[in-house]
Amino acid sequence: MIGKKNLEKRQNFVVVGLGTFGLTVVDELIKQGCHVTAIDNNERIADIASEFAIDVIVADARSRKPLEEAGVADADAAIVSVGEDLEVSFLATLHLKEFGIPYIVTKATSKAQGEILLKIGADRVVYPEEEMAEKLAQQLLHPNIINYIQLTDEVGILEAQTPDSFVGKSLKELSLRNKYGLNLIAIKRKIKKEGKNNVIDEVVEVPSALEKIKEGDTLLVIGRQDHLKKFKNMQREGSDTEGN
Repeated sequence: MIGKKNLEKRQNFVVVGLGTFGLTVVDELIKQGCHVTAIDNNERIADIASEFAIDVIVADARSRKPLEEAGVADADAAIVSVGEDLEVSFLATLHLKEFGIPYIVTKATSKAQGEILLKIGADRVVYPEEEMAEKLAQQLLHPNIINYIQLTDEVGILEAQTPDSFVGKSLKELSLRNKYGLNLIAIKRKIKKEGKNNVIDEVVEVPSALEKIKEGDTLLVIGRQDHLKKFKNMQREGSDTEGN
C-alpha cells in the first residue's frame, strides 16, 4: 500500500539533494504547478536552485531536526537524490519514512544500495545512469523506438514509429493483440490545420477497431517484455531491409 493520500492529487513534494538529477526533478515539478521544498547542504548549489524554486533550504539531511523544521512531514512524496553519499541517502530516507511521507523515491548507484533503501523505507529506487545507458542502447539498436517505460519486471509501454507494413491497415486487420500480444493505448498523429501551414499533434485515445494507421503515426502499445522485444526486432528488421 503506497499511502492514504490520493496519488492522483500529489502537489506537495520534497527533494533532498540538488545535483543534476535533483535540480531537474525540482524544475519539472514546479513547471507542473507543484509546491517543492528543495534541500541541499551546499549553499552554492542551493543558490542555483533559488533561481527557479521558492522554498530552498540549506540543511544536512543526515540530521532529523532540520528536515522536521522545514515541514517536510506534510509532503505527499519525497525524492532523495544523493545516491553517491550512502550515509545521507540512508539517513534521509529513514527520516522521511519516520515522518510518515506516503511515497519515497530514492536515487541509487548500485543494486546493493537500492536493496537496502527498499528495506529501510523507499517505495521506489531509480538508477538514472543505468536507465539512461539502457535507453540509449535501445535507441541505437532500434531507431524507430521513441520512448520506453518499464512498468514492472514483466510489463512495459513502448512508443514507436509505425512500421511501413502497418500503413493503410485498420486495427482490426492488424490484430495486434492476437499477432503480437500487445494492446494499443493510443495513436499520436500529425494533423495540418485548415488554411494554415501549422502542424499540430492529435492523440487518438483507445482507437476503435476500424481506425486505420496512417503514414507518420506514432503508436503507444503496452505488453509483456518478451512481446515488446519481438515487436522492436520486427521494426529493426524492417528498417534494415529498407536500407539494403
